[in-house]
Amino acid sequence: MKKVFFSLGLVISLSVAGQPHTPMTPEQKALQKTMKTLAKGLTRIQYGILYNDQDELLAGVRMIKRTQDGFLTRHGEALKEYMPENPKFAVSLAKLSEKNIERYIRMMRSDIFSKKDYSRITAGYTHIMQECVGCHRKLRKRKW
Repeated sequence: MKKVFFSLGLVISLSVAGQPHTPMTPEQKALQKTMKTLAKGLTRIQYGILYNDQDELLAGVRMIKRTQDGFLTRHGEALKEYMPENPKFAVSLAKLSEKNIERYIRMMRSDIFSKKDYSRITAGYTHIMQECVGCHRKLRKRKW
């Protein structure tokens, strides 16, 4: 009896593991690459905050700024795929998030160069993370 259950469990798990994975479109791959670059920029900012490293902070801010510029031009169509029932909402949400992130980046740059107030820099970092999480929660369909 144990052998039957074990064999049945093995067959089920192998059949599920063998299910084909839906391949990503080139637009989705490009979007994923951009998101990974944004995540690396945020990681550099966090490292700069933790270790009071102004160079690392600036590198992270530059990375996010460079990646953020023209985001919707490059990835607008891919964003619409994540929310096919309301593609206008996906684009408007991304526009709003982009505008807010740009504002927080400007604030952080100002604080890095003038005040060196790490609590304000940390607040800017937190606001950027909230923008990212908010957009991902609304656009992604995956249930965790």
